[in-house]
Amino acid sequence: MTGLLAGLDLGTSSAKLVVLDPDGTLVAEAEQAYPTHTAAGGVVEQRPEDWWDATVSVLQRSGVAARIGALGLTGQMQDLVPVAARRATRRAILYSDTRAGSQHQRLRVAVPDWEYRTGNHQDVTNVAAKVAWLAEHEPQALTRAQHLLLGPGAFVAHRAGAEAACDVTTASTTGLLDVGERDWLNDAVAAAGALADQLPRLTGQVAGDAVVGHVGADAARETGLAVGTPLVLAMGDAVSTTAGLIGTDPGEAYLYLGTTGWVAAITPARDCAPSPIHSLVMPGWEERLRIGAVQSAGSAAAWALRTFLPGTSFAEAEERVAPRLPAVADRPLCLPGLAGERTPVRDGDLRAAFVGAQETTGPEDLYLAVLTGVAMGLRHAAVEMGATQARLPLVGGASGSAVWRQVLADVFGATVVVAAAASAPGAVHAAREAAEATGLVHALRPVFETGVQETTPPSPTHELLREQLDVHRRLYDALKPTFDDLAEHRHLSTRGGPAA
Repeated sequence: MTGLLAGLDLGTSSAKLVVLDPDGTLVAEAEQAYPTHTAAGGVVEQRPEDWWDATVSVLQRSGVAARIGALGLTGQMQDLVPVAARRATRRAILYSDTRAGSQHQRLRVAVPDWEYRTGNHQDVTNVAAKVAWLAEHEPQALTRAQHLLLGPGAFVAHRAGAEAACDVTTASTTGLLDVGERDWLNDAVAAAGALADQLPRLTGQVAGDAVVGHVGADAARETGLAVGTPLVLAMGDAVSTTAGLIGTDPGEAYLYLGTTGWVAAITPARDCAPSPIHSLVMPGWEERLRIGAVQSAGSAAAWALRTFLPGTSFAEAEERVAPRLPAVADRPLCLPGLAGERTPVRDGDLRAAFVGAQETTGPEDLYLAVLTGVAMGLRHAAVEMGATQARLPLVGGASGSAVWRQVLADVFGATVVVAAAASAPGAVHAAREAAEATGLVHALRPVFETGVQETTPPSPTHELLREQLDVHRRLYDALKPTFDDLAEHRHLSTRGGPAA
């Protein structure tokens, strides 16, 4: 088989397409945004037809759709997409939708060993609870559905002509996968009100099973792809992005800093109790991608900039705070979770806090405290997952901050590296999976194997910050009663009751 390689990443806000030669040269790329619909009560939805329309748009605009030899698809995970006759029966309920709180609580009672069997903590965003909500509030949408798809990559592939499928990575985010049995968790499926035959086929079980179908005649007319083009369901976006950045070898890890932040590491599969560290199954079941996320990273830094250095641009702030980097003694400890926390504790009631401010503490120190607090939260997660490498790749919008890179290097005691180019790594890896699943020879490599732009080693400040890590970790537990009390006051206040 010959032809170009294409990868499509259907994220939360847009579809990103990359088309490459087998040697890795970029031939074409395109992006198309689509809207998200939100409403009171935690409703977060998207129209699956918008995903399809975006796919058609980027393929047509690439100008080379007819030359594509295989298309790999990845995207956001943990969605609920009920489908009949290759069309959605309603809007997709997204991973961040929180409406199913009462259904979630009932499932916890109905399946007592739920978290142990799924290998993860389950919160109100899990797909099983979404299915239960649908069964209770929109039963016709559920009963009409031939299949329950779990992400936009699977939907677009199915719409184009593929079978109903779900990669094991996405499945492991849903609360519906029994990681011990390597199959759907029938107890949770039944308790949620679905039928076992509505769940899609799992891919990623064995090598070569990711080809889920081929482009049909109708889809070919719309997209410009050739009839019969193989459709490959790549790993969900978290693993595809990781593989596109650092590969899939156990022991590798990287940091992401955007609005939120996380440290992700590939580890051998092993039995472990559910924890704030999320564990995603990788193809073949022999490895896991473990992710420790902090709720507020770039968002906390933006808040600190507005609050402590008002009227200051990002570039001006960098110049202003850099001389204060060695002044660790004047920098208070900070918990940066402005809206709850996910790692090292999972607590929706936690809020940001500063401990240890003194007379010599200035606004620059408070700003740096927030950056340091985010870095320490990520470091706690890395310790729990056993990620202790000396070279730490960094991606995300905040990777452009030289100050934050230095803080991370000092907190982790590792050299932080930034790639020269890290555009759409998830889509690039989806293209690589498409090549490997269909036997196409290729030379695609992870981003951090092909070049590094910036290198930031630890400074002498590393030793001072290392001594503070244990103290910082204890703050989460020490302040929990205070956060719980404040949450109760907020709850009473919003209900108009007494806050006494």
